[in-house]
Amino acid sequence: MADVKELIYKYGLVPVVAVDKREHAAPLAEALCAGELEVAEVTFRTDCAAEAIADMLAVRPDMLVGAGTVLSVEQAQKALDAGAKFIVTPGFDESIVRFCQEKGVFVIPGCSTPSDVQKAVACGLDVVKFFPSEAAGGLKMINSLAAVYKGVRFLPTGGITPDKFSTYLLNPNVIAVGASCVTPASLMESGDFDAIRKLARDAVFSVLNFAFCHMGINCDTEEEGYKNLFRLADMFNLVMGDTRSSSYVGHEVEITKMPFVVRGPHGHLGYYTDNLERAVFYLEKKGVEFDHEHVKPFNGKTYVIYLKEQIAGFAVHIEERNDHNPPAWEHRDVIKARIGWKD
Repeated sequence: MADVKELIYKYGLVPVVAVDKREHAAPLAEALCAGELEVAEVTFRTDCAAEAIADMLAVRPDMLVGAGTVLSVEQAQKALDAGAKFIVTPGFDESIVRFCQEKGVFVIPGCSTPSDVQKAVACGLDVVKFFPSEAAGGLKMINSLAAVYKGVRFLPTGGITPDKFSTYLLNPNVIAVGASCVTPASLMESGDFDAIRKLARDAVFSVLNFAFCHMGINCDTEEEGYKNLFRLADMFNLVMGDTRSSSYVGHEVEITKMPFVVRGPHGHLGYYTDNLERAVFYLEKKGVEFDHEHVKPFNGKTYVIYLKEQIAGFAVHIEERNDHNPPAWEHRDVIKARIGWKD
């Protein structure tokens, strides 16, 4: 169960799928996996849900496929017989929860009120579905519930579109989001699985929210570093952020004032992400290797990690967006006066 919970967190997004035609199940699995989103919740709103789960796992046995909209113990058993690796219910049903716990299956019951969450906690659960999320108050309601039920994380589902993924996923009370927008009914009906593949891939990048952070340029000496920093600052009227080992000129260029031993010979390229764990998980699936020995911690967790690969003499790192001790931005003349710089 722990592995399933961890995977749901690392994917950050669980596509909610209604399969009306059994023949669509296998190509749907292929499309989601080709879009690098190897997870799905197949709802029991259709007659062929169990068969769809079995068919999806037949072509993609490593895919994380669960059953959603499970309304009875009988449906839960049918889903497990088909190979479902987790069970999601729209509301809280203790009989389904206890059945899944006895089977050792990860279960996420729907909870949208304090009474629902309290019942889930009484059953020993720390992850619940919040449904229908947007209609039931969204993050405001989730935060209110989380303030009372410490340690419980929510899987909000219902009305969540890609433009809202980041807002939800940046909230520490949210383990992941569930969404049907990756597999819309119109594309499922028409069998346009290439379009679903594209939506899946776009959704992955909406979750990761990569963006360019800065370029770091290596200099061998402090004097050389400051010389280049002030040259750029003077030329383009840029503010500077000064630290012991490096300085920023503008927000996009970092120039080091001492040689780096384990970084690229020319410097480094930095990229932002909303969640470093998810970014590493995604890139490692693609075969990217990371230097786990040289990382930067913040508040007990890693917020910067370097790839082992270098690009054109530049190291590459990924940095999680947070409020980690940013440099104090100052006018270049202030820094020049402080260090006694003579032009």
